[in-house]
Amino acid sequence: MNIHDRLAYLLHQVTNHSATDAELEELAGLLKADHTGSLTREIEQQLKAALPPEEMAYDRDYWDNIAGKILLSDHPDAQATTSAPARTMRPWWRWAAAAAVAALLTVAGWQLLQRRPAPAPAPVATQPFRNDVAPGGNRAMLTLADGTQIPLDSAGPGHLAQQGNTRIIKLDSGRLAYRPAGNITTAALLYNTITTPRGGQFRIMLPDGTQVWLNASSSLRYPTAFAGKERRVQLSGEAYFEVAKDAGRPFRISTREMEVEVLGTHFNIMAYEDEDVLKTTLLEGAVKVTREGSSRRLQPGQQALLHRANGSLDVLPHANTEEAVAWKNGFIQFEGQDIRAAMRMLARWYNVAVEYRGTVPAHFRGVIPRNVPLSQVLKMMEMTGEVHFSIHGNKIIVSP
Repeated sequence: MNIHDRLAYLLHQVTNHSATDAELEELAGLLKADHTGSLTREIEQQLKAALPPEEMAYDRDYWDNIAGKILLSDHPDAQATTSAPARTMRPWWRWAAAAAVAALLTVAGWQLLQRRPAPAPAPVATQPFRNDVAPGGNRAMLTLADGTQIPLDSAGPGHLAQQGNTRIIKLDSGRLAYRPAGNITTAALLYNTITTPRGGQFRIMLPDGTQVWLNASSSLRYPTAFAGKERRVQLSGEAYFEVAKDAGRPFRISTREMEVEVLGTHFNIMAYEDEDVLKTTLLEGAVKVTREGSSRRLQPGQQALLHRANGSLDVLPHANTEEAVAWKNGFIQFEGQDIRAAMRMLARWYNVAVEYRGTVPAHFRGVIPRNVPLSQVLKMMEMTGEVHFSIHGNKIIVSP
């Protein structure tokens, strides 16, 4: 039996509620070895033909468990409640593939549900997710030097504004870009700010070609042209940078409490005001992190930790880089976060408030697609058995 016939068989088992744990592991294994994503696309096509007949009962718990098992197959320690020791880092596409198929299977179940007549309403007490919250998306506000604001999510592609001798363009891909339209050395220094709301993210190409991915509830202030001996920007929140190489002009990112200096490299900075620890994670190149005269140099795979409580600056020598940039790659990744840290991540991305009722000691490990409704994320978190959630309007209630 070739791989395509085997894939068809495994999907038939899943959609007919007869897949064994070994078959689910086999399906996840096929995806982890899929470097090009072709099998994931094939799954999407086969699911359309392999869905059970409409008269079959739809079991929501079954689909949730299928999704969870496939996601957790790449994280055998997913239900651990204490931090795990440093481990060998996996390429991000491995858990991306597992998350993708879980999302596809869940969607398949939803498609089946949508075709069936709506069941009679159950008592409210048995429906903790009687409403839902959509995930965030590409949303941001651009503030020009004169205070003019341009909502980037509703702006069409093309020319947006002129700032001195620089044109601001929204590309067809949705990214924001700056293009010179004259001699930048003679132009006045002008600053723009791009701000993402809770539930928003955006990607921008700075005037020097540096690529920046801005996470939810973040802002970046930068000049519309880099004409001096350095390239300096100011960050609040979280962003991933791919800095254009320019040995003669170092690139510096300032936050309220630290500065990061680079020449050309890939790294992530998490500096939210509601977090106790600021994290700078290096993927490629070299950076120097400075806090009030104290500096630390990072090598690829390392992470600088700035502790707000005492101002100490430490280096984690073997950081989990895939966790640090999971948001940029389209995933929510938990690696031992406690309930409050996990909920801060979700609150920013889904733009919700959180209320705690009782003490919840739960910790979480696992990977979930960032583009699924909030209820799907909470269902998978409930698999620990230590926490329960309900959604009321724009608020998540957390209870033991």
